[in-house]
Parts: sequence; C-alpha cells; structure tokens
Amino acid sequence: MRSPVNQYLQNILDEVRDDDSGHRADYIDVLKHADPDKLGLALCTTDGQLYVVGDGDYEFTIQSISKPFVYALALDMYGLDHVDAHVGVEPSGEAFNALSLDSDGRPANPLINAGAITVNQLIGGPDIPVEQRSEKLRDYFSRLAGRELTIDQRVLDSELETADRNLAFAHMLREADKISDDAHDAVASYIAQCAVRVTVKDLAVMAATLANGGTQPVTGEKVISAEAARLAQAVMVSAGMYDASGRWMVNVGIPAKSGVAGGLIGTLPGQLGISSLSPRLDKQGNSVRGVKIFRKLSDSLGLNLLSSNFYRAPGIKRIERRDDADIVELQGMINFTSAEKILRGLAERRLTNKNIILDVSGVTSFNKAGRDLIKDGLMQYRDDGYQVSIYDPDHTLSDWKFADGTTAEAIRDFTASFSVPATREEVYDAITTPNSWWGALVEGDAAEQGSEFHYSDKDRYVGFSVKEADDGKRVVWDVEPTDNPNEDHEWDDTSLIFDIEEDDSGKTKVNFTHRGMRPHDSGYEEIAKEWRERIAKGLRPLIGRQEEKTTDS
Repeated sequence: MRSPVNQYLQNILDEVRDDDSGHRADYIDVLKHADPDKLGLALCTTDGQLYVVGDGDYEFTIQSISKPFVYALALDMYGLDHVDAHVGVEPSGEAFNALSLDSDGRPANPLINAGAITVNQLIGGPDIPVEQRSEKLRDYFSRLAGRELTIDQRVLDSELETADRNLAFAHMLREADKISDDAHDAVASYIAQCAVRVTVKDLAVMAATLANGGTQPVTGEKVISAEAARLAQAVMVSAGMYDASGRWMVNVGIPAKSGVAGGLIGTLPGQLGISSLSPRLDKQGNSVRGVKIFRKLSDSLGLNLLSSNFYRAPGIKRIERRDDADIVELQGMINFTSAEKILRGLAERRLTNKNIILDVSGVTSFNKAGRDLIKDGLMQYRDDGYQVSIYDPDHTLSDWKFADGTTAEAIRDFTASFSVPATREEVYDAITTPNSWWGALVEGDAAEQGSEFHYSDKDRYVGFSVKEADDGKRVVWDVEPTDNPNEDHEWDDTSLIFDIEEDDSGKTKVNFTHRGMRPHDSGYEEIAKEWRERIAKGLRPLIGRQEEKTTDS
C-alpha cells in the first residue's frame, strides 16, 4: 500500500509554493545567489521512517540550525553547570545578531550568535586548533545525519569576508573572559560549524534524533544523551526563532530552529523530526515559506506540542488473521503520528486476506488529522482491490465517508427490534426479570442500577452488572469478569442494551443491542441465533402474556 503521508506533505508544499515574499541572505555572497525557488520538506519518525517531498536531495548549509546540536554536545562533554557558567538559557528578545551580554557577562542563550560562538569554543577545550575543532563537529553532524557530511568551503570563505559583527562578538566575549581563543580563530571555527552541507532529509533525521532522546533513529547510535536532547529542545522552545519565538509557540507550538540558508527544523518529542527548505527570509531571518509550512503542519496535521491531543498512542492492539478476513483492532487516541504508524504497521504486516475489517471500538478518540489519514489509508487499500469494512459502534470516526465521496461498509453489533401491545412500564418490568424469559438459571437483581446478577447452565457462566436502569426507558447490563471456571469468554467486554419507547398507538417498541458482539467474532452466529430464540420464544411472549393479564383484569 502506498502511504498517504507523502501526498499530505506534497499538498502542503503546493499550498505555499507561489509565495515569493522575503529575501535571500544578501550579506553572504554565496547565499545571496542561491536559487530562491528551492522548496523541500521532510519528516522522520523516531523509529526511522523518512518521508520526503520537493527538493529533498538539494544541499545547502546548515547555518544556525547547527546551534542546538552543538549545545547538546557541549552539555554531554562538560555538564550543565559548566556550560551554564558560559551561556544562559533565557530568551533574549532581540535579533540573533544583537550585541548583548547579561549581567554576568554571558550571552543570553546558545542560539544567538554570541552564545553559539561561546559554545563552539567549549568543544575540545581552549587549546584545540580550528581545523581539529571543525573536523570534530563535522564528524558529529555526520553521525547525527547518518552519512558523511562536508564543509562548503565557498560559503566558509564568503562568510569570513563579512564576519565583522561576529568578530565584534568574539572580542566582546574575550573581554568578558568567556572564550580564550584568538577572535579570528573563534569566528572561523564557528563559521565552519555553520558551513556544513545538509539536505532536508539530513535535517529531519537529525531533528528526529533530538526527538528520540538522542538516539539516531536510522542507525540506532546513541549520539546524544537524553538529558542533553531535552535541554536542547527546551532552548529551541524559548529562543529557536529568535525574537519571534513567543509568537511561534503560540501559533505553531513546535520546538524549532531556523537558519539563514532557508532551512528550518522542528521536533515533536517522542514522535518525529521535521525539516523544510526555502531560501527567502523574513525580517527575523526565518524562512517565509518554511514558517508557513510549519504553521500548516501544526494546524492541519495536529502537530502542536501544546495541543490537548498531542501524545503518542499505541495504535494497533492486535491483528487477527482468519480464513474470511484480517481483523485489525486499534486502541487509544489516534492522532497524525499514531495513524502514520498504524498504516505503516499494516503495510509491514502484509495483510494477505482481501477482506479487511477495521475495529475501532477500542479507540478513545481521533483528532481530525488522525481520522483523515486512517480513512485515506483504507481508501488506498480499497483501491488496491481489498474489501474494507469498519466496526465503529460508538461512531468514534464520526462518519465512514472517504475523500472521493464513497462510503466504507459499516459492521454493526447484533441488534433486534420488536413491538408489543403493552405499556413501557410493563415491558420494562418484564425485561428486568430475566429469570422469567432467559431460559436458564438467573440469580441476582437485574433491575437496580449498580446491582449484579448472573446466568448459568451446565456449560457456561456469565456475570453482569446493571450499568443503567433508566425509569422504564433504557436498561444496560455490562458483562463483568468472574472467577467461575465455566465463564463464557465469548461474552467478554460486551453489554446488553434495551432501549424502550412507547408510540402513539399504545404499543411499545424494544430495540435490543448486544454491544461488542461483532459479526466478525468467531461465536457470533451461534450467539445471534440464541438471542433470536430468546426474544421470539421467551421475552416477546412473556410481555404479551403480561399484557393479556392486564386486559383480563
């Protein structure tokens, strides 16, 4: 089955493609001449599944996106206390290239240029040559990306030619005793860090490494400690988009970091990493179309860290393979990342039966992105020649209509309806005395809400609790687990529901549902037959006899 995820991502690119606002970073000669129309988007899950659309193989320089990764490396090398003595973690509220230090002489955070130069100088210690520090960082980025990366010498040389402001930072940091290197060497080392060439695929995998607690999701290597990954993402929340960071978290809610080459990364802890490329920048130095892409990811796919439906759900509970169907049972809350994993899991399990039943009775809720992705995946199976049915007794999916306007076949619980010439109260009294119509030994109170009863014969035993007993209108009995050795497990997790309604003619209609007794269950046919007999031979005649007695009197 072809995953719908790539099409979702492609649709987002198409929606922003025509926006040509913003400008390239004209203060760096190579970036000033970059192709402004390049556009790419990649998403990598924490178990290593990569989705890429647009210019996925186009290489550009990492620039300031390198900063949270180098900060994480410094934390692992020296610990938080040592790093904190050199650089803070507070948002500066200023542009990335503002000349400012806090009252302790520290840069406000590791993501503004002054802070990044400081953190860069921690790598390898004060006496390491520029080339050695640069190689150490290039190798580190390569491990994060899962392939060998290179430094773009043209970009490095171009940035060094216009590095006066960064040189001013370095002199200021030397004066504050935060770095000890020669100012030119400090800036050269920092710019080499920013000049590493990457693709959106590389950045998505690197971001997913942070989201995965420091474990590279493709290679499996533990590159960063979980604590360093957590702290790096924390500063991305507060300062990753510079003086637009607060508005970013309000509108998008994804920890993020931008770069002046047009790259942008985001993380959803425990779930995935995202990256985009579009070289035109806004006044804060963030990619114009990249910001729009992330806003659409947040809104349409529900990828917002602060959303109430943002958490990782288990998804597939089990797959039961039978001669007539493959039954897929889902569970938990299904959001976009859960739905993506479910569809990928189904593809990996290679469903061989051409009849698929999706059972969502164990799903607590879908958000819109999760619901749409699941339905698009089912539509893809249908288009590939499968017969697709949905068991959704609580209407958790809200509807079973596909994007093309067609509707999936719905599977329903066992139901039966009948009308009798009796009052609602008489019908209710008859139903709540099951020992008079069940045809088996029934003991206990079946009429009082909260009470318990059971039925048994020589072969089986079923225990019930009275969940609802609504004044002659509705009766609900839940099957409860017991320790009886003859317990009939085919009734597990089911309920008996009687809805009672009196019409204008004086007759009363009974709608009976054995909730959870699904047509795809192995014992369904036998249990359905038994219910038809109980209703036809026991319950209906009993109500009729009660009505006759009332009439005779």
